[in-house]
Amino acid sequence: MFRTILIAASLVAAPASAAITWTDWTSADGNGAQGTLGSGTISIDGGLHNWQTAGGTDYWRQGGVTPWAAYDGVSSLPANNDFVAPSGNQSVHVINFSQTVIDPYIAVISLGQTGVQTSWTFDAPFSVIDNGQGHFGNGVFTVLGNTLGAGEAHGVIQFKGSFNSISFTSNNVEFWSGLTVGVEGFAGGIPEPATWAMLITGFGLVGAAARRRRVATAA
Repeated sequence: MFRTILIAASLVAAPASAAITWTDWTSADGNGAQGTLGSGTISIDGGLHNWQTAGGTDYWRQGGVTPWAAYDGVSSLPANNDFVAPSGNQSVHVINFSQTVIDPYIAVISLGQTGVQTSWTFDAPFSVIDNGQGHFGNGVFTVLGNTLGAGEAHGVIQFKGSFNSISFTSNNVEFWSGLTVGVEGFAGGIPEPATWAMLITGFGLVGAAARRRRVATAA
């Protein structure tokens, strides 16, 4: 019985392997953009060169079907074609979340251009999940401390921990370098469907063990 309950407990505690939740950018202008992220909202301020909030070119997938090599390292890509492109040289941009997010990602389109370095310096450390061939070329990210630089690079970076905001200073010396934001989870959020399934299974096993114990006691 105890072994069964331990198995059930492990099922309840096991984390779900869920797809990344990506931003749906819903409105934008030269001053910033707003959107939804899961059941919450997201915004970015500090000025934009460019943006795409509905339709347009799909920079995340080749031909709208196959992901570019730059994004192979993530479990899922945005279901939409949205991006925002921060503007300005030495301009500060802040990404704000209405609810605390866990382990956020930033997917990048065309950071810099061939022979021209562009960089973003963040207020938190990050790791490069993937980079490579994208819509405009095949540059490689450079990382120095919390600064992400490149001359025509595409890819994905990730921050580890809980965040209510992420700020960065852009050194944009080209027309635009696009991004969107995704997360692995939300602090205090409701479980994903896969988590609910594990919870139900775990509770069912606990209940079955209790029933078998009652039957054995009665016998």
